Amino acid sequence: MTRLFSRNAVALLVGWMACAAPALAAPHEVKLPLRDGKLHVADLSAAVCREVHLPAFEIGSGDIDLSGLRGSLFVHAMNAALSDGCRLTLDNGALVLHVDADKLPAHCDDAKLALRTFTLEIAPEAAARQAKHWGLFVPEHVDPTRPLVVLVHGLDSGHDCLRPLGDLLTQAGYQVAYFSYPDNGPIDDSAKLFADRVAALHTVEGQMKIDIIAHSMGGLVARDYIEGEHYQGGVDRLILIGSPNYGSKWAKYSLALAAQEQYHEWRTDADWSWTWAITNGLGEAGRDLKPNSKFLKRLNALPRRDGVRYTIIAGNQHPASRIGAKMADTAAHWVPDRASQWWGLRQYQGGLEHYADRLRRRTGVTDGPVSIESAKLKGVSDFVTVAADHNTLIYADGINPPGALEPIKKRLAE
Repeated sequence: MTRLFSRNAVALLVGWMACAAPALAAPHEVKLPLRDGKLHVADLSAAVCREVHLPAFEIGSGDIDLSGLRGSLFVHAMNAALSDGCRLTLDNGALVLHVDADKLPAHCDDAKLALRTFTLEIAPEAAARQAKHWGLFVPEHVDPTRPLVVLVHGLDSGHDCLRPLGDLLTQAGYQVAYFSYPDNGPIDDSAKLFADRVAALHTVEGQMKIDIIAHSMGGLVARDYIEGEHYQGGVDRLILIGSPNYGSKWAKYSLALAAQEQYHEWRTDADWSWTWAITNGLGEAGRDLKPNSKFLKRLNALPRRDGVRYTIIAGNQHPASRIGAKMADTAAHWVPDRASQWWGLRQYQGGLEHYADRLRRRTGVTDGPVSIESAKLKGVSDFVTVAADHNTLIYADGINPPGALEPIKKRLAE
């Protein structure tokens, strides 16, 4: 499977779904000739434009080789993605499209699902490599008579971001596991994956007690699992850290964060494929995180799960204060030690150090992405506010341990 083939195929799929669904007439067929077993992208572009009554324009370029296994795979992937909306067959040197506009993706979310399905089918090896990053990662040896502490990461990150916090909990004597999921996809899908992995754990280890510690959007994944219909039981504690229970205005930046995540994986993971940017999700998580989203309205209408002890830990410092303090400290230390007592320079350095300390102690009503009000949740009285921002809730800042560490340890010991 060549790189060019995959990219053209995805571009064609997006163009077809975006343009065809609203304008195609009753069910009918479109026949496109093949030349030496290849479909010219220009021919498909012309057919799409003709069918939807648009001026001619090209969707992609080049050819798609539909001969042999390559062709069978493309046809299978398209049929899996569009189901009965557009069935493809190869017949006597032509590609035949059996189109039923009423069954084509009618909404953006349906189109995104079709695109992910197509990509999973057309690039199964890349999808399998990516899937190794998702699931429930447990210690090599698990004691089913002791609680298992499961850490759940947030938006556009992976379970490695929680390793420092997990290591601190391991050092404190807890057995720690991590749950990772496609962090830019629908939160409902991630909750179902969580349910599947916990069910598999129960099959092996029995109905052991689980404590879940979830950061940011991971808290919504955990709540969707615990409070939803796929709950597998056994959860004793749910600790939500900086979770936007009523959404975050920062959700509008989710696509930029997703691009940053994919760039990092491209630089650091030899298994990375461009298809990962699609199969990891197409912004559905950001949609779900928006205040008053359909997902949040449904989730917050559910009752808290009986038998689960809830704790919420929220931060009251903005990350801009931490960044500003670091910049002020850096500027203060531009002064060489031998000149630090000179008049003027001494006042300059002392003033910057004082300003940095004041910034570090500044508090407010948000941790940056998540406001204290959004972190609150009806029916949860165990609410803790700590002097930390969204990141330093779970990371040491070079001076202090993670802001959420002590409240976590206190609750787990109860």
